[in-house]
Amino acid sequence: MTEALLQQLLNGLSIGFGYALIALGLTLAFGVLHIINFGHGEVVMLGALTVVLANKLLGLPYLAALPLAMLVGAVVGWIFDALAVSPLLRRADGRTDILLTTFAVGVLFNQAVLSVWGPAPARVDGLQGRLELAGVGLSAQRLFVIVASIVALVLLDLLARRTRFGVEMRALAQSEHAARVVGIDVKSVGTRAFLLAAVVGGLGGALLAPITSYSPMLGQAVLIKAFVIVVLGGLGSAGGAVLCALAVGVIEAMLGLVMDEGMAAATVYSLMLVVLMVRPQGLAGAAR
Repeated sequence: MTEALLQQLLNGLSIGFGYALIALGLTLAFGVLHIINFGHGEVVMLGALTVVLANKLLGLPYLAALPLAMLVGAVVGWIFDALAVSPLLRRADGRTDILLTTFAVGVLFNQAVLSVWGPAPARVDGLQGRLELAGVGLSAQRLFVIVASIVALVLLDLLARRTRFGVEMRALAQSEHAARVVGIDVKSVGTRAFLLAAVVGGLGGALLAPITSYSPMLGQAVLIKAFVIVVLGGLGSAGGAVLCALAVGVIEAMLGLVMDEGMAAATVYSLMLVVLMVRPQGLAGAAR
């Protein structure tokens, strides 16, 4: 029984780190631009699809396909920004309308994928091998997801704290008016932050693709979980999003021992309701 629990803990952590990257993309967009990107799930889905196509059509190994997934995330993020975000940010009520425009562009991407690729799910082989220790095993792909996610999170933290762009992002997150006063190009910083969020989302999809498999519905499924994680952690709190992503991944894995996937998901959503009733601002959000 102990070995089974440890196995599920490791499996949950590997999924949780993938969730963390995806949720961090949402957190970046909300924290810096104060918008909710309802199309973020399709960026994740396209990141997963990229590694599938790169492997099956181009014959690229999994690791070589990861930069392509990040590039596709950036391109898709640019399209979202050009069509659904930047034009509306200039309007007084634009941030509310962005909920609808990002959703609409996301639907267009989803339908385009369904029309070209079809509804069939697909698998891509990740890294091969398995690490065994004291009766508990972890596949090379799951270990890679953990390590790659930690590296990405550390790099993002360094970017936010140690670079000019990071300082500008944090200034914009605190006050758009003050950022303009001190000479920050608010539009440029906002666009770059949105593209960074898309790159992180594309990477998250590519990392999880060998574990969860690709499906055109992948984006919708992870978007719901990412929103749960972001709300639990506190809107705009990067640290809260990461910690709650790990918790959700572990809880889902542990519940998988005693119930099916649907009930496990329902239990996580119920946990979100309980947390919001006790702390409406989320676990790591600032009280208002």
